[in-house]
Amino acid sequence: MTGRGLEQAATGAVALAESPYVTRDPFVTADDAAGAERDRILDEDTIRNAVTSADLDAEGDSTLSWANASTGSSGDISGIEEREVARQICRKFSATREAYDGVTLYQGDLCLDRRTGWWTRILQPRSLEQVG
Repeated sequence: MTGRGLEQAATGAVALAESPYVTRDPFVTADDAAGAERDRILDEDTIRNAVTSADLDAEGDSTLSWANASTGSSGDISGIEEREVARQICRKFSATREAYDGVTLYQGDLCLDRRTGWWTRILQPRSLEQVG
């Protein structure tokens, strides 16, 4: 019979807990540039999921609210327009992101590839020139 003894198993568990590769708690508010970037990406994923799962027949022209409990951010999605581009269904939209670092207005365009699923054509903050 082979295997580790109890002493080796305990040492391995401690080494894992002290590993530099342990990820941060996603529910802790970011307090540095890397954390702020992580939160922005998580929020963009939440916006994408809300747009791609929206039932446009039921929603009509109404505003769709979103929230991300792990970052504390929230916002609204409006103007979702579905159209066909290069034989793919695409959804163009505007969204806001209200977070501890301010309010950001986004423009986005997501498309559905029948083989790979939804992909992002555009999801970027809008400049003041684009808003006005």
